[in-house]
Amino acid sequence: MTGRGEQTIRDAAGGLLREVLHIGVVVADLDRSVAEWGRLFGVRAGDVWASDLGVRVAFFEVGGTRIELVEYTGPIVERFGPVLARREGVHHVCFRVDDLDAALGEVSARGLRVVPGFPVDGAHGRIAFLEPEPSTGLIAELCEVGEPKPEARRADMGIPRAERGGEPKPEARRAEMGVPRA
Repeated sequence: MTGRGEQTIRDAAGGLLREVLHIGVVVADLDRSVAEWGRLFGVRAGDVWASDLGVRVAFFEVGGTRIELVEYTGPIVERFGPVLARREGVHHVCFRVDDLDAALGEVSARGLRVVPGFPVDGAHGRIAFLEPEPSTGLIAELCEVGEPKPEARRADMGIPRAERGGEPKPEARRAEMGVPRA
């Protein structure tokens, strides 16, 4: 049986959502959180990426689900408004779309609003956040997967590879960049 919120999101997206790319979790200290997730859950992070958008991110893959830990490092709230406010915990769900512009047109026509300042180029493609959906409070991120952008760069020098769990497997490296599984 499908829950009300799931129907709303699916209907609003017009069938444009291809898969869940990741679940975003905001943390205060990325280095500490990566080490703690490794210690507590025995998971390994891939590379850490930094962006001129004012974030550092690290990805874990758990049973085919990607978790993105996000640390705000810049004035993201000033740039994009209160929807992306610094609050720790589960923050958003990122969905892959084939064509971001078409998806944004479709969801806008159905009453969902794009957070001002988006779309932008992210670490794993063009992205846009949607204002929280009224009946669920879900913050959705839509991503048209592409090549990493120049402003997204490896930034894992603060976390020793041993603390990140060694080299990620090739499939984890694809996952951390948002590349769909074959």
